[in-house]
Amino acid sequence: MSPDSVTLAGDIPVAHLDAAGRVAVWDPALEALWSRPADQALGRTLNELIVALEPAELPALEGVRRAGVWSGIVALLPSSGGAPRPSGIRLSRLDDSGGLELRLAPLSALAADAPTTDVAPEPVRDGQRLAAMLEFMPGFCYTVSRDLVFTSSSGKGLAALDLIPGQVVGLTLRELWGPHDETYQPLVCHLKALAGIPATYKDVCQGRSLEYLLRPLRDGSGEIIGAVGVAVDVTDIENARQEQAKLAAQLRQSQKMEALGRLAGGVAHDFNNLLTCIIGNLSVLESRLGQDAEAEAAVRDANAAVDSATSLTKQLLAFSRKQIISPRPIDLTALVQRLGKLLERLAGDRARVVVQCQTDLWTVNADSGQIEQILVNLVVNARDAIEGDGQILVETRNVDLSEPGAQVPEPLHPGLFVALSVRDTGRGLSDVERSRLFEPFYTTKDVGEGTGLGLATVYGAVQQNGGAISVETQLGKGTTFRILLPRVESAPVAEEVTGTSRKSTGGIRGGTETILLVEDEPSVLELALRTLQNLGYNVLPCASPDEALRTFSEYQDRVQLLVTDLVMPRMNGKELAGRITARQPSVSVLFTSGYGENIIAKQGIIDDGIHFLGKPYRPQELARRVRSLLDARLALHP
Repeated sequence: MSPDSVTLAGDIPVAHLDAAGRVAVWDPALEALWSRPADQALGRTLNELIVALEPAELPALEGVRRAGVWSGIVALLPSSGGAPRPSGIRLSRLDDSGGLELRLAPLSALAADAPTTDVAPEPVRDGQRLAAMLEFMPGFCYTVSRDLVFTSSSGKGLAALDLIPGQVVGLTLRELWGPHDETYQPLVCHLKALAGIPATYKDVCQGRSLEYLLRPLRDGSGEIIGAVGVAVDVTDIENARQEQAKLAAQLRQSQKMEALGRLAGGVAHDFNNLLTCIIGNLSVLESRLGQDAEAEAAVRDANAAVDSATSLTKQLLAFSRKQIISPRPIDLTALVQRLGKLLERLAGDRARVVVQCQTDLWTVNADSGQIEQILVNLVVNARDAIEGDGQILVETRNVDLSEPGAQVPEPLHPGLFVALSVRDTGRGLSDVERSRLFEPFYTTKDVGEGTGLGLATVYGAVQQNGGAISVETQLGKGTTFRILLPRVESAPVAEEVTGTSRKSTGGIRGGTETILLVEDEPSVLELALRTLQNLGYNVLPCASPDEALRTFSEYQDRVQLLVTDLVMPRMNGKELAGRITARQPSVSVLFTSGYGENIIAKQGIIDDGIHFLGKPYRPQELARRVRSLLDARLALHP
């Protein structure tokens, strides 16, 4: 018999299942209610047509046949791929053939003729589920009459508003809100609900963010008698979203700064090779000038320009955190006081420098040269931000951020720190300026008045020394830069006084030892070769690691020192040194590079037992380091 020829009694649409549990009859009325035509239902099992919601699993058909009836809440799966539709269903035994009848029904109808069991009736179970939902839901539910008088309120979320269930019953919404005009959004939304129009809105109450969903409340006849509202506390969700957005912004900024750092470091590497060649040739010229005053002045000016260029590359390396540093325990108060006069001269006449240093300051582990550069750059930046007369406050103090909940800037962790602050009374910074503050080559000064590297250098140097820097600023009120460095238990180490001469290699003792010299930059290779040969050394120049290995194989027993660049194609200097010293352990090694690669250093700190000469270097610096290493080798291998 075809399903179209079956006339099903009553107004409630039904379907019949055969003994195998497949649809045999499909009421035409189900096509609209289920959004599934008969040809998409006949012959299919229940598992293909519905998803059990309550209970969570469909019953075994044999169990339904034995019990006679089963009811539950399911989601009807439409054939069109649309959204499933929640509904109640009832399965009952059809006849002795083993067939079953399926009826759609509202929840209230399901409970009307359910078999008597130990399970609570459906309305009771609905009430229990609603109570449980209200107990665990981060919000609350309430109803109001057509006069906007609260008739009920319940839910765990009321506690966050300092309310208890039922406390507002009898009050009007206007009494709870206070005076507002008729366009007040919460009022308008409640009036919409009373007119039969669902509405939603957001509000803040007692510091909590709430989302309200309003629907009309109807009696049994369908007449609107009030409104029902559900308020969901979304404070934690919004806070999480804000934190996520903050972290995403920090990640983007970190990636941008990292990319700029790699670019800056690469530029510094190439530029330092050029400077090494320029410096070396200027030193040669300087040694041969004689009494030509005009030529001496020209060389002197060229040397000054080279010094400026060298300073620029150092700033690039500091920003990119690739500069080789020598951290040691230092006292920041002593360092600031030692630089006091210099800072006053830098500030000039329009800014007064005030120093406030804590006397019992904790020790930090940092490169004193970099900290001095940081302080100088911050004071110069503060001076330039002041229009007219102003004040620059330089301060050091101990800071305890070990307590739970302490605001510790990234990437630091809770602990004890020393703070170095520079505060000015200048014009302050806009949000746009602040967001780009530490980018290299970004400056708020006029064209020609700054390189845009000062604060970028500060940022990189602070990071490389294991600290963090933060900025507080307000337009018209000034700016404060605050640097935090972790405390160490070691006592401060005394400052080392060093100096670099521009004089030629005259006076530096040479020798006749054999040196394997490896450098892939031809101009630098030529300069180093000429410098060492002029001192009497037997130099084996090589333009690549492969050439160096071949040369070493030929002169292995004679080579006493390897001088090699670090960054080279195919093989870096450390790998080359490893191969050579594996074959001849007595060979000493001196690395050179214009880029503080992590090949021989971690966070800019050179590994123990490694000797390094940074580019650009002067011929006399190369001569001095070579002689020192050969003398040390002679002491070990007489």
